[in-house]
Order: sequence, then structure tokens, then C-alpha cells
Amino acid sequence: MNKPASLLIEPVRLGGMPIAWKFVEQLRLNEALEKHVPSDPRDLLPVSSTLSIALINVILERFPLYKMGEWARERRLLDENLAEYLNDDRVGRALDRLFRADRAALLTEIVLRAIEVFDLDTSRVHNDSTTVTLTGQYQGYPNSKAAKPKRGHNKDYRPDLKQLLFSLSVLGDGAVPLYFKVWDGNVTDDRTHIKNWMALRGLLGRTDFTYVTDCKLCTRENMEFIDSEGGFFVTVMPQTRTEDRRFKDWIQESSPQWQEVARKPDPNRKHAPQHVYWTFESPFPSAEGFRILWVRSSQKQSLDAASRTRAIEKTEQDLSDLSSRKHGNREKLEATIQEILISRKTEQFFRVKPDVRVEERYRQERKGRPSKDTRYRKTEKKIYGFTWEHDQAAIRYVAKCDGLFPLITNRKDPAKEILKIYKFQPRLERRHSQLKSVYDVRPVFLKNPERIEALLFLYFVALLIDGLVERETRKAMKDQKLDTVPIYPEARACRRPTADKVFDLFRDVRLHRVITPGHTQYLPDELSPVQRQILDLLKLPVDKFFETPR
Repeated sequence: MNKPASLLIEPVRLGGMPIAWKFVEQLRLNEALEKHVPSDPRDLLPVSSTLSIALINVILERFPLYKMGEWARERRLLDENLAEYLNDDRVGRALDRLFRADRAALLTEIVLRAIEVFDLDTSRVHNDSTTVTLTGQYQGYPNSKAAKPKRGHNKDYRPDLKQLLFSLSVLGDGAVPLYFKVWDGNVTDDRTHIKNWMALRGLLGRTDFTYVTDCKLCTRENMEFIDSEGGFFVTVMPQTRTEDRRFKDWIQESSPQWQEVARKPDPNRKHAPQHVYWTFESPFPSAEGFRILWVRSSQKQSLDAASRTRAIEKTEQDLSDLSSRKHGNREKLEATIQEILISRKTEQFFRVKPDVRVEERYRQERKGRPSKDTRYRKTEKKIYGFTWEHDQAAIRYVAKCDGLFPLITNRKDPAKEILKIYKFQPRLERRHSQLKSVYDVRPVFLKNPERIEALLFLYFVALLIDGLVERETRKAMKDQKLDTVPIYPEARACRRPTADKVFDLFRDVRLHRVITPGHTQYLPDELSPVQRQILDLLKLPVDKFFETPR
């Protein structure tokens, strides 16, 4: 039966947008944008609306800027007569205004609102950085106040491209992003920590939080500054420090009394041995007088031994291949041997001895068929070779250090607590992974560094909302004593739902607008039990989820 000509059905794709809007509203983001981002009475579309829509786009689908108006119209984020004004030029100008705004005050207001509304624990902050790879030359902006795109140690393995350094700090409570800063592309982490810590102190209004980072914090200037200001830190001590060598020399003749502090099953192999952690308080403090805690990991111990064995075997194969050939240049041969040992990182495990032999050759003095009277001339040529053997003492030395890594801190807590604090650091690294894999931040194609820095502000807010979605979902699961939720394909169980999986669960949810003469009605899709369960965990009623789009 054909439907009447006067009947019009328009599907409005909601997806996970209502969930994202819930957190945007709880953070009062539009209010904060209107307060801090300069507005103009002539704007056909408020800049706060443009930036809010761009943020939702980053969180959910990441359409190109030139398609954002069409994307917003399809989801009824804007009226038909306003959607046409949301083009790439308008988004670009909105980013310009965001850059010129007091972004520090805007970030502070948003983050403090998140801490208040969600009762976040601010006693521990984890910091790390990553690079944001850019595409283009980025020349001609010497007077810009934005961070400068430059070449540096590219963590995307693209040394041919310029980059920016994206420093991110998250809370120990759910790895919720707390603060970020964009630095010039050639800045190293050890130069950022004091400024970063001071910004966190101003943001939180306290100094007694624990600052957890990688080994770049481990400099006298950084650690003594935080300690003198009443702060706490936990970091890894790099192998380049003399304290590392001193302890490893000491354990060659001594027997430290390792204390087991943690044990957990292997997450990837059901019947594999458990991962065990032992700790030992170093008898030697750091040069600055701080506490050094040595940790031995059974998993790292196995990996270190296996890695060393593979490296030695590959080195032997390379040396064997090299020795099977004749070499007439001693300097070139020695350089090749050294290159093999350095590339395999096995210089300390091999003793290489040069070998020289003389090869005699006889050649007719004159051309022609040889006869009994033919005279021969003898020539000698030096052939360079080598032999090698394992340095067993060096191998035993390193084997005693398998599985070890040192933590340095000014906290007085038990070793188990210090290790627990540090082991949270990979949760921060997953935020970087979200930035690059889920949000596809690299490579950036915008030409203006100021717009890039403003866009990265929106990416930070997106990560903040992601972190809140994950924290609230997992917290509700714990409160309801749920070990898993079946949000993976084929209804497989998930122990720790991530924000992208939550949003993806609602990807195809639609609200159908049915228009008849003189009447408009909205008919929602039927939600699955799993979708209803997630909404219940997030405290978002179904009727609120399907409210008429703005």
C-alpha cells in the first residue's frame, strides 16, 4: 500500500550525540564559551555554537571542516536556515577567536566545573607528552604567539615532517584529562615539567598533589623545585645516572632481600604464569638525597632475558655472514663489525679479535702458453678476518639485572603504594592513543599554527568528555556490582568500556520525524537491552535521549 503523498518521513541520525550533549551541558560548555570567546553582534551564527558543534563532531565522527554544516543539518544540531552558514571559513574564524581568547581561564573554568560536578580526586596527576605531526612547510609565522611547528624527535616516526609537542596531564581518578599545553616541536620534556607543575598548582589551588611522569622529570632542578614547593613526585630514574650503575654493581656481590608486593594474572594468556612484582629499598639515596625504590618484575625479567638471547643470536649470525667473506680493508671491516654490535646493542657481550693472513698468488711473468721454461712471479695479499667469543662475565652481570627498574620519589609511603601509583601511568598513554587513533589528529592539514593550537584545545575538551564518560560508566558498573557489559560485537563481554565503544554502540540510532498536514511527530528507534543498560549506567533516561534535537 502506497503512503499518502502528504506524508513525509525524515530520519534524524542521533548516534551517540545525546550522550555527548549530556556531558557538554553538565560542564556548561556553551556558557563558558560565550563568556570567554569574543563575540560579534554581526555573527549570523554564534561562535559558541560553531565551536560546540565542532567539538561534538570531533568526539563522534570527525568530518572535514567543509562538511560540518551538512553534518550538523542532518543531525538537527542547527535549523535549516542556519546550517548553510556553518562552512569551513566560519569554523576557521571561530578557531581564530578561540586562539585569541583567554584559553587559560576557559580551560580552568571547564576543568574546575568537571571536578565539582563529578567529585574528581585531585590528589594525583600523571603527565606525559606526545607529538602531533603536521603536513606542510609552516614558514612565515615568526611573530605568531602560537607554538612553532618544528622538527624534533617525532614519536610518529616521521622525522621528515614538522610537529608540535602535546603535553597532557590526567588525574589518577579515571585518567580524566586535567590540563594540556602545546609546545614548540623541538622542545624536550625535561624543559616543560616546572612550568607544567606550576600551572597545575594554580589550577588545583594546592601543592600537595603527587606528580607522576617518565624519566625526563629526573633532573636535580625539576625534583628539588617540586620538593621545595611542598609537592610530591614519582618518576623513573634513567639508566644514565650513576646511582643506577652503583646499585647494579652492588647486587653482583650482595643479595638484596626482595619483598613481594603485587601479583596478578596474565591478561592475555589464561594459563600463563602470574605477573609478580618485588621491591627493594636502595641502600643508596639519589645524589639529591631522594628515595630510590628498585622494582623487579617477573614479566620484564622474562622479556629482558629473551630479548638479550635474540640479540646475541642475531649478532652471531651477522658476524658469521661477515666472516665468511674476504676483506682487504681492515678499517672498513672494523667499522662494519662495530656497526653490527651497536645496531644489535650487544657490544658488551662480544670480544672480537682481529685476524690477518697472507694469501700467496703466482702469476706468469709473460703472456702465453705455459711451458717448462715459464717463469712465475709471486704476489702476497693481506686478507683480514676476525674471531669472536662471548664475554660470559658481562652476560652474567646483565642477567642479574633482568627485570629491574628504579623509581625515585620524595613520598614516604610503603613500596607497594609507590608501585601502584606508577603503574597507573599507562592509562595516560592510552589517552595519547585515543588522540591519534580514535580522533585521527595526525596529520594536521590546517596551514595556520594559531588555528591548529585552537583546534587542539577542542581535542583536549573531547578527551576530557571521553574520560568522564568512561569514568561514570565504570563507576556505575562498580556500584551495581557488574563485572562486564556485553558491548563488544556478538555481545561479547567488556570489563572496562571505553568512550569510543560506548558511542559506537549507538551509531545507528535514529529519531524519525513524521510530518503530516498540520502535525509533526517524532518516532524513536527501539533501543536494545544493552543500549538501555548503558544509558542507565550513565543516568540518562531514554526519553531524555530521544528529546527533539536542537
